[in-house]
Amino acid sequence: MVIGRLRSDDIYNQVSAYPLPEHRSTALANQAAMLYVCLYFAPSILHTQQAKMREIVDKYFPDNWVISIYMGITVNLVEAWEPYKAAKVALNYTLDTANIKEQACRYASGLETLRPQVQQLLKEGFLREEIVLDHIPKLLNCLRDCNVAIRWLMLHTAESVYDPNNKRLRQIKDQVINDSKYNPKILFQLLLDTAQFEFILKEMFKQMLSEKQIKWENYKKEGSERMTELAEVFSGVKPLTRVEKNENLQAWFREISKQIESLNYEDSTAAGRKTVQLIQALVEVQEFHQLESNLQVCQFLADTRKFLHQMIRTINIKEEVLITMQIVGDLSYAWQLIDRPAQCLPVLLWRAGGLRQEGVLGI
Repeated sequence: MVIGRLRSDDIYNQVSAYPLPEHRSTALANQAAMLYVCLYFAPSILHTQQAKMREIVDKYFPDNWVISIYMGITVNLVEAWEPYKAAKVALNYTLDTANIKEQACRYASGLETLRPQVQQLLKEGFLREEIVLDHIPKLLNCLRDCNVAIRWLMLHTAESVYDPNNKRLRQIKDQVINDSKYNPKILFQLLLDTAQFEFILKEMFKQMLSEKQIKWENYKKEGSERMTELAEVFSGVKPLTRVEKNENLQAWFREISKQIESLNYEDSTAAGRKTVQLIQALVEVQEFHQLESNLQVCQFLADTRKFLHQMIRTINIKEEVLITMQIVGDLSYAWQLIDRPAQCLPVLLWRAGGLRQEGVLGI
């Protein structure tokens, strides 16, 4: 039953943190490690049940053959499954020369695009609050791509996972290094940049989460007050505005003010939907009533729309983003790999902003 559940379900609920299909094996990596261990308690599956083993390999190991079991303890499946006929045959599809080349080239090209992308994000003053709020999905996708590429390359190019006396392992290792154009300095630099990027993003999100409700209420108050003032403009009691009295518009703007005031922070989904409708209504009233001729009225409407947009941005600051970053930034698979060149560790910590428990480093 345990093996059956591990084969079929996402028991750690990791897929939501890795929505892209090409990241599926990384999302299920912890589960794959558990399944690898549990299969030794049912050796008949490893020996004779080719259909089940093919299903397992297709789901968990279609693009990887070096796995981390726990806290950096790595296993090369090519060597570990050598004595088991069904497992060995199933893994042959993954170890096909064309497939190894495809995976290695994919991460090599990914590395070329990710490095400048992350370095651009790390430029002084680039990661501002409005940029982060407007591009949350893009920033998270960049983090995922970086971490997935670092994981694959660190695991599949590590000296310690390939037995130098095994000819087949040597060939696989050489092919990976050649096809991925592996350069340890470039990979190390991406690791440092990703750690710094994660740390900055995480700190910004923590700050924004702590101020979220106060800012949202302020934007709501400002928007509601703007609509109340605009209603007074159309009441005709302010002759200096040169706006003709219009009771319908006066009543409409007062109603909009009430609608903004009624938005409930606790019900973020309903508040978000209603805010979008209010923004659309303000766009339409400007078009249908030909209010463009009065710059003061246009400014009131533009300011209110801006505050409503800010409310939507603010309501989208959710703790789930921090949770996703924590899952994506897990580096436990590389604890032993990073620790091996111990002289590099102080440099790594310094360059990553003195991180010990934050960001991709997690050490």
